[in-house]
Amino acid sequence: MISTETVIPFSATGSDMAALTLQHALWNTALQQESQIGIAHDGNGIWLTFDVWDKFLQSRKRSFNDDVHFDNCVEFFFRFPSDIGYYNFEFNCLGSIKAAYGPDRFQRKFLPVAILHKIEQNLQVSISNQNKTGLINWKIGVYISLSTFLFSDISFLQNITCEANFTKCGDMLPQPHYFSWVYIDTPSPDFHRPEFFRPIHFA
Repeated sequence: MISTETVIPFSATGSDMAALTLQHALWNTALQQESQIGIAHDGNGIWLTFDVWDKFLQSRKRSFNDDVHFDNCVEFFFRFPSDIGYYNFEFNCLGSIKAAYGPDRFQRKFLPVAILHKIEQNLQVSISNQNKTGLINWKIGVYISLSTFLFSDISFLQNITCEANFTKCGDMLPQPHYFSWVYIDTPSPDFHRPEFFRPIHFA
């Protein structure tokens, strides 16, 4: 586990972001690729961008809080310093959202659909025969306001240190894969491991 703290910049426009990499291929993932994450905040919410490269693109238009991890999916795990539980936000390449809160993978409460509708999204998929890698590039940008974090008593993000992880998966793709920002030392796929979250400080 990496112990150094990542500083998240204050950015009212979302243009000045900390750049992170999903560098760890986990649980026998054979694909060799890296996806990029951008994160910033404006005091009242979190800006996230996911710049993803995939060999396969497979997705269904799922309902809110459905099993988006079966598709090409990126995930954001996040815990405030005063919380026992943590949040997970999952987005597939069609922009479908699953989000919940709880202390572990089993004891979780879904965020209401009315709240998920307020998460801002910008989605782009690029398939090009000029791409020498043969991979499909898809990007998603989201803004999660503090009002989304229903189970936490937080009024402003600046100058607090939280814990997080960023992950990517595709459980039902022709070649299932699992990538993570922080290395997760478990024998089988399990992103819901807050003991491996890494500190991030909102400057």
